[in-house]
Amino acid sequence: MIPALQTVLDVILGITPVPGLSAAFDILKLIVSAVEQASRSKQRLTILAQSAAQLLQTLNNEFIASRLAQSACREPLRELQSLLIDIQTFVRDEQARPFLKTLFTQDARLEGIDGFYRRIGTVADAFQISTLLNIQRRLSNDKLACN
Repeated sequence: MIPALQTVLDVILGITPVPGLSAAFDILKLIVSAVEQASRSKQRLTILAQSAAQLLQTLNNEFIASRLAQSACREPLRELQSLLIDIQTFVRDEQARPFLKTLFTQDARLEGIDGFYRRIGTVADAFQISTLLNIQRRLSNDKLACN
């Protein structure tokens, strides 16, 4: 939880509101919860970007070391480019989404992010570099960040 949000939540939980303010306190709790959800989504997108960066770094190292040849990897390179374009579009769409709509589409967003992890794994398999990547650890960290 964001430290400032934790402070707000501590204040809310430590106060017994007068009857006229109880509804306002309930709304504030919903606001804090919504901000936390948005923060977790941002963390998951950050970890997804880090996973994509790890994939590219590993591929670059493999090409430099001549363990991969561009001529033999045309289709996987197209798949990689398609994956990155799709991630870019997904992130751009998430940024453009109004805040309240973001709250109601959290499950779809999480499913989308999980789908990108599967695709990263598929691309890594196509290049035969799966053992060089630590995508599973990133996915586990990503799921922990969501909780």
